[in-house]
Amino acid sequence: MTSAADQLRGFLEQLPERDLKMLAAKIELDRGENRFGIPHDAIMALLRPRLAEIRAPRIYTPQRMLCLPFEDILVFQDPDPKEMGRIARASIGPMWKLLLEIAGEDWENAAIAFEQAQKRTDELEIKKSASQLWRVAAQKLREWDDSLGKDPMEVRAAAKKIGGTRRLEDIREMCALLEIADTVESMKSLLPRKPILTLSQEHVNVVKRHYDIVTKQNPGSEVYLLLALIGRLLQPFPVLKVFRALSQKLDDTLAARADLGVAGEIVITALERDADAVAEAADQPNATETDVVAKAKRFANAFKGITSDIGIRRDGEWGKRMYGCRGKVSNAVENLVLSTAQEVILSVLPNRGGGTPNFNDFPDERKYEAAERRAQALGDAHRIAEQIGLQSACQSKVNQLRKDLENYAAKIIERLPKVDVDHKAEAGAHLATTVRLVELITSSDTADLLRRRGNAALSKKILD
Repeated sequence: MTSAADQLRGFLEQLPERDLKMLAAKIELDRGENRFGIPHDAIMALLRPRLAEIRAPRIYTPQRMLCLPFEDILVFQDPDPKEMGRIARASIGPMWKLLLEIAGEDWENAAIAFEQAQKRTDELEIKKSASQLWRVAAQKLREWDDSLGKDPMEVRAAAKKIGGTRRLEDIREMCALLEIADTVESMKSLLPRKPILTLSQEHVNVVKRHYDIVTKQNPGSEVYLLLALIGRLLQPFPVLKVFRALSQKLDDTLAARADLGVAGEIVITALERDADAVAEAADQPNATETDVVAKAKRFANAFKGITSDIGIRRDGEWGKRMYGCRGKVSNAVENLVLSTAQEVILSVLPNRGGGTPNFNDFPDERKYEAAERRAQALGDAHRIAEQIGLQSACQSKVNQLRKDLENYAAKIIERLPKVDVDHKAEAGAHLATTVRLVELITSSDTADLLRRRGNAALSKKILD
């Protein structure tokens, strides 16, 4: 005997696509009112596999649709002071309450039209009604904000009613994005899904076209389009590619230009946060080279992206901050990775590589694991040395270790043809250990040559 869930699942699988979309819309939109008294979550869990299969559009309540243009810059933190381009999720509730108080019948009619369009799964009407939602909300919020006037006492009093000045500043940013919501959503539809790793020239052209639309229709709001874009990027620095399409002067004097200056400030601030993350990871009592270098690689990626896209002067406003925070990264990597690299990596070799290979025992496993981690970290640091300001230090450390490891590998290879059968496994392990360390800090070609020479020697065949 089949369960009720199986029967319902069978029924849902037989529904035509249009009916399935309409059913999903009605269930989602009933969550708030609960007119039908049904288990919404349980039914939607059964519907989702079919909805995904037919690529049904997401169902939005009016509130969720209202937040769509600024959803990518919503944060769980509540920055104090308020940071442009970061809207606290805690501000959504006060904004919604305020909107319901001031929007009246205009908002109610727009919300009803939007819900009806979703129930009919009429995509053209959904788009039109969503646009009307944004338009009404932006207009009502702007009128309310303008009514506050310029008197600081009146503004503070109004802010207190909605939860404070941070709520007011967030609502103003929401309003600015709602005023260009159609353009923001159009741009998003032509870009890859978030998080976006980088921007191609085609993507830059898309952003430029939409930037020009905002300049024509909502002059002064261009920065908000850039903020929406930054919110969809994995790291903020690719937005600088857009700068190249917007300005002929590509250096950190762009800081003086309002729209690009705000976006650039976000990029530099994010770089500083990445540097702080490296320094903080290195200061932890249980700090590991793996964690520190992983964070350093993120910093290096952003540093390279910034310096590739615009000219940064060391004595410029952004340049001083960039090279200042780079010092934090180089100090952390040097102290945790480079300073003891020789000791840790060579600890797995008898007499730190200065002794004679001993094939009576296998290499110490714990020492080898520590050496492997450090060699990996050193190799990774060497590859990003230019971006973190450690070119000379990394090159010097790698050259010395390569010399020590290759000399020890040569000693192993020299002894391999004389190894008795009972100790071939141990000899092979010593060879593999040393070659692996060479591979991690230098090139795979060098390691491969040593590996082939060693295997030939172990088979009592000489490979020139």
